[in-house]
Amino acid sequence: MKLGIICINILLLFLLYSNLFTYPNTFIGSMNVSGKTAGQIRTILKQEAAIHPKIQVKERTYQYTYAQLGIVVDEDKAVNDIFAPNKKLFPFFQSFFIRHTISPPLVFTQAFDQFVSDMTFHFGNSTNSVSVDPEMKSLVVTENSEIYCFNKSDLQAVLLSHFGNYTHPIYPQFSKMTNETLNQLGDVNKKLAQIFSHPIMMYLDMGGTTEVAELKEEDIREATIITTTPALQITLAVDPVALNRVLIQRIHSSGFPIRDNLVTQNIQNDFLQAVQLRYAGADITAVSTTTDDGPNTDGSIADKYIEVDISQQKMYVFHNGVVDKTYRVSTGLDEPTPVGKFTILNKLDVGYSDIYHVWMPYWMGFSYSEKLHAYFGIHEQPYTLTPGGKPVLDDIRLGTPTTGGCIALAPGAAQEVFSFAEIGTPVYIYN
Repeated sequence: MKLGIICINILLLFLLYSNLFTYPNTFIGSMNVSGKTAGQIRTILKQEAAIHPKIQVKERTYQYTYAQLGIVVDEDKAVNDIFAPNKKLFPFFQSFFIRHTISPPLVFTQAFDQFVSDMTFHFGNSTNSVSVDPEMKSLVVTENSEIYCFNKSDLQAVLLSHFGNYTHPIYPQFSKMTNETLNQLGDVNKKLAQIFSHPIMMYLDMGGTTEVAELKEEDIREATIITTTPALQITLAVDPVALNRVLIQRIHSSGFPIRDNLVTQNIQNDFLQAVQLRYAGADITAVSTTTDDGPNTDGSIADKYIEVDISQQKMYVFHNGVVDKTYRVSTGLDEPTPVGKFTILNKLDVGYSDIYHVWMPYWMGFSYSEKLHAYFGIHEQPYTLTPGGKPVLDDIRLGTPTTGGCIALAPGAAQEVFSFAEIGTPVYIYN
């Protein structure tokens, strides 16, 4: 009878204890919470949540709240997990010998991922510098700074393992970030390598004679100037002295004698255009250019005007001080094109020559010839009409003097000049 009463009392005491207190040897992480009530555990968790973990980053120490870290302390889960064994008698006796540990109730929300993503740590006295290797003509980066970020999984593990023991800084692992400049560097260098990947055949019109020079990869590299900004904005330019040297060297090697000063602005511009197109991804293998010296004027004569160079068989259209367009033309053969300063005197959508019996679209007369009793003008390649009314282009060869004194342009080009010119627009013609 007495034994039964004792057993009942023990059972009642067990039920009372198990409903109110945690079992012996109960831990949240490394924190002992044995013999605590649910209310006491919640108080402990609130106190721990108010502690700001210290995180060591090299020689720097940072302190963050759980809210800043994007972590929520789930008190309900902790209480439920701790008191789960209390519903059985056997675990109570077992707890005197075996430790019962639950994981700290830290919930890593999406804000934690954002925190890890946003937090970067810069070490170094200056930013990385970018320069151009003068021989290889490629970019190189000197790393003057190092950028680190948290290793997410390791930071989680360290915060969990040190829960309840943040008296000293924690030391999570860090990952060294690849600098964005380094990521872009490879792409830029691939594009630069395309410039020097294979030779360029240079076809030079030297006043009726065409010479061919094969510029090797090392020639292109020597004649190309590359500059860059820290943001990897590439500027390509031409070293005219180097380009002149390699061109003369290649032409001399073919046995053709040539003057020492070969490279004109036209050659520079055409070579630079090929280099820029290669950098942009185009497979340029040949360049057609000329040794023409460019326009005779510098754009300062008037706000807008037309210049024609007979020796080059070219027209330069100037606007606001710069060459707006360049066109190939054909000037006078039967009758020389007059030289000097003129103005546009008249304009017609289509003119007609009583001398040559041809139609001349986009006619712009600039000088009257007393000898011919006719105007010299700028116009599109002339044409005749068949008996059926079909237009047939006259035999005008652009780039060569073949006209009766007028200045002929290609279809399309004449329309552009016609739209540009007005009555009174100056026209300068040079031999």
